Amino acid sequence: MTPTRAAATQAASCHEPAGRDALMRWLAERADGIETDPASLAPEIAAIGRAGLLAACLSIAEGGQDLGLRAETAIDAFDWLRRMGRANLSVARLFEGHMNAAKLLHLYGGQAQRTRVAQAVRQGALLGVWGADGARPLRRASIDGRHRLDGEKIFASGLGLVRFAVVTLRDDDDDGSSRLALVDVSDPGRQDPSAWKASGMRATCSGRFDFTGLEIDAGHHVGQPGAYACEPHFEGGTWRYCAAQLGGAEALVDLWRARLADMGRLEDPMQSMRYARAVSLCRAMASLLRETCQMVETAASGRAAAIDEAVAAALLAREFVEESCAEILHLAEKSLGTAAYVSGTAIERVRRDLSLFLRQANPDGKLLKAGRLLAAMPPW
Repeated sequence: MTPTRAAATQAASCHEPAGRDALMRWLAERADGIETDPASLAPEIAAIGRAGLLAACLSIAEGGQDLGLRAETAIDAFDWLRRMGRANLSVARLFEGHMNAAKLLHLYGGQAQRTRVAQAVRQGALLGVWGADGARPLRRASIDGRHRLDGEKIFASGLGLVRFAVVTLRDDDDDGSSRLALVDVSDPGRQDPSAWKASGMRATCSGRFDFTGLEIDAGHHVGQPGAYACEPHFEGGTWRYCAAQLGGAEALVDLWRARLADMGRLEDPMQSMRYARAVSLCRAMASLLRETCQMVETAASGRAAAIDEAVAAALLAREFVEESCAEILHLAEKSLGTAAYVSGTAIERVRRDLSLFLRQANPDGKLLKAGRLLAAMPPW
């Protein structure tokens, strides 16, 4: 962490509330000023760590609470991702990456890896999962018995905040199968936040990380080649970011309602209809995602047919969440008009963040995969 971020984190902690409910309110109150704050989300991540939420994603054996690791904790994981999305979508994005990384290490990591990472997480370290390759895809080359990385990751959320990232890479001496590695990404000299040009999710400190020249050994590998794409944890795990998106949609609806009330237009019939439609979509998303997260995490120990059914359900839920959030955005924008676009307002920030966060990679491919899985199943 840079000196500026460290000082800002210490200053923010002096005003940090006690209790997790108060913490969520604090995150929401600070959200508007984060995009232009040089400390970015460092105070938020530190506060989440002190509240025990980072460590909660570890297994019980490692001092955590199994949050997001087992079917029994799926609903709790859903609730926390939703609550963080409602408070600040950028915070939720980083927490979802942390939970995902902890899950991958729990599933595929070695004991030494898990022990090392758990110790760091209990001290406040943030984890991440970086999969998007840049112009130079990340590869590992073996030279004179030493393993050296070459390439970069883009859209790497949490630059300067993430301590360890689980990354996808390919070996020069294999058949091209992707594999996972755990890499310390705390070196500021390799971070390029200027590569993040998006209008939304600015506070995530996303950007490019250059791995060229870093050396790793077998102890950095996480699982076998191809482990990352194993189901139901790969596509099935989309419920996690959908939960955060739901929280963002709920935040927008809350802000929209408050704005209508301030303008004395909440009782207008057309406005009431739009608002009621948005609330109904939020409730439908919540109900579907609760069912989906349990279905996915329960299927992990089931037969192949149950896994396929859970993956299809997760992909369909992802599609429904994207379409529902897009409709909510449209309704809010139509209802509020130019007020939804005024820079520096919470409504404009949430609208912009949610619009970008919905744009996940290869949505058509995900829906096509769901259709193929469904076609191979018995009819209802």
